[in-house]
Amino acid sequence: MEQFYLKNISKYHSLVDALDPCPKPRISKGMPGPNMVVSARIRPLSENERLPSATFPRSSQKNVVDVHDLCNHPRGAPILRSNDYQVDRLFHPKSTTEEIYEDLVADLVPFAWNGGIGTLFAYGQTGSGKTFTVNRLEELVADTLMNGNLEGEREIYMTIIDLAGNAAFDLLSDRKPISLLEDSLGITQMVGAVEHPVLDMEDMRALIERATSFRRTAPTLKNPASSRSHAICRIRIWNRADGSDGLLYLIDLAGSEGARDVAAHGADRMREARQINISLSVLKDCIRGKAEADTATSLKGEKLGQKLPHVPFRQSALTRVLKHVFDPAGARACRTVVIACVNPSLADVGPTKNTLRFAEMLRVPGPATNETSADRKSAIQWTNTQLREWIRANCGTPAILDSVVAPRESGAQLFNLSGAEIEYRCRKCPGVRLEQAKAFRSMLWQMYISS
Repeated sequence: MEQFYLKNISKYHSLVDALDPCPKPRISKGMPGPNMVVSARIRPLSENERLPSATFPRSSQKNVVDVHDLCNHPRGAPILRSNDYQVDRLFHPKSTTEEIYEDLVADLVPFAWNGGIGTLFAYGQTGSGKTFTVNRLEELVADTLMNGNLEGEREIYMTIIDLAGNAAFDLLSDRKPISLLEDSLGITQMVGAVEHPVLDMEDMRALIERATSFRRTAPTLKNPASSRSHAICRIRIWNRADGSDGLLYLIDLAGSEGARDVAAHGADRMREARQINISLSVLKDCIRGKAEADTATSLKGEKLGQKLPHVPFRQSALTRVLKHVFDPAGARACRTVVIACVNPSLADVGPTKNTLRFAEMLRVPGPATNETSADRKSAIQWTNTQLREWIRANCGTPAILDSVVAPRESGAQLFNLSGAEIEYRCRKCPGVRLEQAKAFRSMLWQMYISS
């Protein structure tokens, strides 16, 4: 197939150039869910890639990407077939990992610091930049946790494990095998995995580098050192004052493979790829089930006796470990970020479409709303614009900044935050003291209750 593309590069460019620069807008499926953000990152083309990009972020519509494939028509000249996909956040080839961190991950750190469960998944084809992205995000998380800007005293512990099929290994103990066993409460415990205390930034970076050196890799047609397992970095943040803890998961998923990428490697690699793809399929069902439950709750759609969506977390080792992240009946607040990493090359247009299709299936947006309507029956249905207008009108002195308290959240997303998280954001504003932050949080809650 690559030879066909190489032979028809000029034809491909002429077909793409002839496309309408302002295509018909894709109909939005509403706002993102309250606790889930699905994003895509398009990595730059490398110097040794001979084919042009097939992935084009749409300039006329935010967070929409067009993928153009060249097809060999049996009755004539090659033709162009195009697909478009929509995510909650789209990062172009020139976007840096630091920008991704500020937009997606920076809020997960104080969320976990204050007792929540924050989870990041990096998904995509082998060679799409997942491990590159996660490694840099781990460094930025370490910097945020250790720079002393977060309020309060916490103890930080780190565990990093590797999941290959149903086998699990401790990457911080020279890849020692561990067991995944359920306790009496139905929670999966990583028996044998060592939880390492983290004292400073250099200590945390050293643990991350050590785990990376023990990660399971193997050559594929797309990558000489492809990740053939799921790496789970769990950061537990313990608050000695009240005995509570928060969790932050940074998960580098195994590369999703097509049959053409593994067929040349024999039966073992085919079996390995099948196990990886099954676990990714189960993960998709679990993420979507949890998002559906959160969306129903945030829109006040829950009714007494309403049945919660089924979340099949028992069907893979990966989702058993993360049961508390997906449990719709769980009492702890959870927020999830997915980064779908994409290889833009025309040679990888098939896997690119599969990755973006996977990302789209994770989106469970609420119903589309008319953002110009000021007649909201409930503050939980407010858009970010309406919420920030209310904050500016009730900010007090010194001003509680809407850009700090609710930089991107809708009403549903903000009201799902803990009181400690809202107070923490208020106190990030210059001059705001704890008493003012508590008063503002109380006023915000009273407004929500009365509406």
